[in-house]
Amino acid sequence: MAIEDNRSFTHPLYDFMLSTPGLSLATGQVDKLLTWGLTNSLWIFPMATSCCGIEFMATAASRVDIDRMGTIVRGTPRQADVMVVAGTITVKMAPRVKKLWDLMPEPKWCLAMGSCAISGDFYRDLYPTVPGIDTFLPVDVYVPGCPPNPEALMAGMLRLQEKVRLQREGKWAPKELRPETAKMIMPALRRINDPARDPKVDQAQLDSAMKVAGSDALLEQPTPTRNPEQAAVQTQAPLDGDLEALLRAHGVSEFPKDAPPLVPVERLRDLAQALKKKGFRQLVTVVASHRPEKKDKAGVVTEPEQYEVAYVLRTPGRGSQLAMWRLRFTAIDGVDSLYGIFAGADWQEREQFDLIGVRFAGHPDLRRILLPHDYSGFPLRRDHASDAPCAPWR
Repeated sequence: MAIEDNRSFTHPLYDFMLSTPGLSLATGQVDKLLTWGLTNSLWIFPMATSCCGIEFMATAASRVDIDRMGTIVRGTPRQADVMVVAGTITVKMAPRVKKLWDLMPEPKWCLAMGSCAISGDFYRDLYPTVPGIDTFLPVDVYVPGCPPNPEALMAGMLRLQEKVRLQREGKWAPKELRPETAKMIMPALRRINDPARDPKVDQAQLDSAMKVAGSDALLEQPTPTRNPEQAAVQTQAPLDGDLEALLRAHGVSEFPKDAPPLVPVERLRDLAQALKKKGFRQLVTVVASHRPEKKDKAGVVTEPEQYEVAYVLRTPGRGSQLAMWRLRFTAIDGVDSLYGIFAGADWQEREQFDLIGVRFAGHPDLRRILLPHDYSGFPLRRDHASDAPCAPWR
């Protein structure tokens, strides 16, 4: 048997077998063979949610080529060994991540890639962010960075191989320590395997994860129209003239230079239909803001709680024009929905309801769209704390 030349690797056992005439058989322990196979076939289930996901993808490219250690990416949790969480996890996403983790067969491992997955990083004190995935998943390896480069993820996978070998040999594998952020601040929600963690939190997270199967039920009943008779009235043909004349015909008296004109609430649908007939067929955006009530020193309300909603329409095609206006109303009054006039009003109004709490009368499916269905409060209101908790995830 001739020794091969120009090889890119060397192995003492392989070289010895090649250099010894007649030696083509070697013996070994089956357990070591299985350990070798397990550590060199760690299939990854990706949970890439932000910029760390780009670095994760680059790890599979030719420069690093994570496939050389037998690691491939699988799109199903039932055929994966390692979950790589690369990016920020929100309170709405957390139960989905935990459910996918529970679907992975044993033995399985978890790798936290990047500072957002490790601790929440910039967003840890904001209402939608989980302050580290180790508050609901047992993390085996931390790969710090913002974002960590492909070589760092490769080093993390090599570290995971070492831990797997130690576990297979029945030896003690040292616990991975969270990076220096662990010494700076402790999340209000204790981490997995923390002795101070309340066991009820584990059960609450499990119950929440089990509820994500299928679609959420319609939690908000269709909102009745503010005035059914007024909503059914069809606007006559728009007035001749420019946009300003059309707005004046619908109750606009002032045109400030630093803000869109203020339209009476009861003329919203009339104005929207008139503009649509004039060619403004695209609803670009619906943006709401909140103004809490004001009180004097004696505690008497001087100005009630109000909402302000701005609308932008656009004419498609060349020479596109914009039409902008705003409404101001109290929280009790609400505002009519543009659902049925513009297709884009469906999700945009749901988003403003979800974040601000604006009630759009006549919307047939006014329920949350960004936050969990059981989230308490409306996070972009001025009276809502930016770091509000959301049990059992933060």
